[in-house]
Amino acid sequence: MKVLNVSKLPAELPVELYIQEDSYFPAYGGGSKARKIAPFLEEAESFGCNAIVTAGAANSNHARVVALACAQKRWKCTVVVHDIEDYSKANLLLMKLAGAKLVFSSLSEVGAVMDEEMESFRQSGHNPYYIYGGGHALPGYYAYYQAALQLVEEHPELKPDYIVHASGTGGTQAGLVVGCEQVLPGAKVVGVSIARNHTRGFEAVSNACWELTEHLGIKSVENSKVLFKDDWIGGGYGKAFPQLIQAIRKFSQEYGLITDPTYTGKALHGLVAMVKSGEIEPGSKVLFWHTGGLTNLFEHTQKFIE
Repeated sequence: MKVLNVSKLPAELPVELYIQEDSYFPAYGGGSKARKIAPFLEEAESFGCNAIVTAGAANSNHARVVALACAQKRWKCTVVVHDIEDYSKANLLLMKLAGAKLVFSSLSEVGAVMDEEMESFRQSGHNPYYIYGGGHALPGYYAYYQAALQLVEEHPELKPDYIVHASGTGGTQAGLVVGCEQVLPGAKVVGVSIARNHTRGFEAVSNACWELTEHLGIKSVENSKVLFKDDWIGGGYGKAFPQLIQAIRKFSQEYGLITDPTYTGKALHGLVAMVKSGEIEPGSKVLFWHTGGLTNLFEHTQKFIE
């Protein structure tokens, strides 16, 4: 079974535009977090774990995936939610439906509360497994390293000049950068920031690349390979702005490509801007890696019907 779903998009741009749709990754509602969870679960099972503690905001794709994965395995799950208790947020509702224990906390107290929940599981006789918020850890990086290798295996004819995707905590980008260095050294992996400024985002991706190459026992990636763009953050995480809404609407209506203002919409908007400015050269083969998260679109419903 192919795990990548690459197709060509007939967009009116002076490049060959392809899309890899992780929205349809066949597990736990899809998206990059669904792709990342498998190595975490494998490691948890190797440790004999039967419960997971993680964290995220109310609309965390990662927390949704963890809750659903635990329900499928009949493991206990606690999500420390650094947000308000609002079940109009689609992912929070899915966590609740999956039977996860939801503990609401301020962002500054997340680490301490997660430690308390780990100890609570131990006291009740469970063997818990800890996953940092967003799945920002080595198993998550490795999942996208594998994805890069699978891209070449399943689509050897593609050979993109650019791979553009939404970059948050940096794990997805690190995996793609390291993987492409191995099998697509001519491809430039461009992470479009959804919130972080360049300094913080670049450092996070670079550190994750180093950790992954150390784990794999391969040569470190040069910092020049880490292309992190913070030009289209707007007001910050989850904040939409008029040009972003316009880009999302255009690609939805003209090409049936659905993105969201929190993650993939910003990456798509950035891709188009780079093509129009010439930063991505005319005639280039460009792969837009859609990392999913369509549930985040519904948080912005009003903006699209105004």
